[in-house]
Amino acid sequence: MLYYNFNDYAGFKERFGMVEHGDGEKSRKNKILLAYIKQPSLFWEASRTGDYSLINIASMSELKQTMLERVQQSGCNDESLPHKVQLINYTFYSSKYETDEFNGVCQDGDVKCCRYKNCNNGRAYKMKAGKFLQTLIMETEFGKTLPEQVLVYLMEEFATDFQSYSSSTLADNKLFVNKEFARIYSSYHCSGDFGSCMVDRGHHYFYENAIDASAAYLENREGVVVARCIVYNKVYDENGKIWRLAERQYSSGSDAKLKRALIDALIREKHIDGFKTIGAGCGDATSFEDCNGNSLSGKKFRLDCDLGCDDTLSYQDSFKWYDMNKRIAYNYPEQGAEYNLDTTDLNLYGDCDDDDDDDPQEYDSYHDTDAYEVTTVYVHGHEETCDTERLDDFVYINGEYYHEDDVSTCDCCGESYLSDHNKHSDITGEDYCCDKCKAKAEKGFMEENWHYSDFDKAYYEDKRDLTTYLHWDWNVVNYVEKTISKQSLDRHSSQFILYDGVYYDRVNPMTGLPYYIEETEEVLAA
Repeated sequence: MLYYNFNDYAGFKERFGMVEHGDGEKSRKNKILLAYIKQPSLFWEASRTGDYSLINIASMSELKQTMLERVQQSGCNDESLPHKVQLINYTFYSSKYETDEFNGVCQDGDVKCCRYKNCNNGRAYKMKAGKFLQTLIMETEFGKTLPEQVLVYLMEEFATDFQSYSSSTLADNKLFVNKEFARIYSSYHCSGDFGSCMVDRGHHYFYENAIDASAAYLENREGVVVARCIVYNKVYDENGKIWRLAERQYSSGSDAKLKRALIDALIREKHIDGFKTIGAGCGDATSFEDCNGNSLSGKKFRLDCDLGCDDTLSYQDSFKWYDMNKRIAYNYPEQGAEYNLDTTDLNLYGDCDDDDDDDPQEYDSYHDTDAYEVTTVYVHGHEETCDTERLDDFVYINGEYYHEDDVSTCDCCGESYLSDHNKHSDITGEDYCCDKCKAKAEKGFMEENWHYSDFDKAYYEDKRDLTTYLHWDWNVVNYVEKTISKQSLDRHSSQFILYDGVYYDRVNPMTGLPYYIEETEEVLAA
């Protein structure tokens, strides 16, 4: 039975999986979350123990994190599973498998498989990462209770995570975290210019002199940098908590896998507490995530920045609002922060690297041509540059330019939004730009097409789920017909009386019968 209660929309949204997901996976993922939350055993166990944490899971990332934590706990407490299996940052337990010093990474370069030892014969084998996780999960008592949809989802997610982990762990790419800023901004040491406007321009001195930062990068076997980012070592949130945050990542050919491998390596070696979102949307100054994938966009971050007007500046993606008096840069507009650091100028005076050169100095990677001035654009999730005079193929959304093929128009408000950030409605079957528009569209759709229950104050898709009762209304001193779900009528049967095939919610306390009925009875008796 499908129903929708507007009086508890927030609770419905959180507890029944109506959450944001990209890549066209919303409906499927909502169903996965629903499949888990709707298990009857969860409610019985929660009522017995008073622990409602599993019922209140509100997002796919929380589902993934919680499920894997419970699997690990279940295995740790099971004496029949004595062997440890170390994979990424997880510790699983098994009756017959374990990992060696390589922690599951195949030394033959196969990044899609996990290396393990069979404890019965001591030999090393490999198995597809998702399949191996399934085997480990199903050895635990908790894992055996998981619905199939949830198990498949965990397998898919782990396969992706382990591939990135293996890629960054193998000798092909080695992580460095140091103060070699000149190296990561030099095309001589890097595999290409990474689509960055700061390469070979000497602006890296900003990171050496103005802020507390580190250079983080991956080098391949030839010692060439293939991915890099800046790590801010001391960032404060609004509560004064200190974070180590990795800024936007750049890579050879804008390869998202290399960016992911760089972040995974930084997380694994405990260099960071959070990072800039990878891919589309990374240009948003607030788009940070913690190491578990939870959004930090609601936090306000700041860092110390000792920058004078004539000091060398490097273009800033996030901490671009600068208060020179306080020597603080913010990732959000703040009173007193009158200088903008998101500029390719040499310094805050507006000096250029070569004021006497009238030739085009920028490269438009989208059109593959030179330009006098370019801006960052996003094409199918990849960052590129485009001539500021030739932006016809792009749509401006929240401070960034996105290719028109990656943008949709909201059916409710008419505003443009990123297609992979849509809010899909299982009720209308359409996509919307935000929860507010989706809720408005769903409400209108249900008002027009569904059936309202007066008693439940909720809409029902199937009219057969509803019935009627007579409600005593003192304003008219008579009964008024109202609707109620059959489920609620069963649940609240003590509030109604059935007389001659009709339900009443109020009766004459003197006779126990509906009002006026006793008069008819007296006439018949006479």
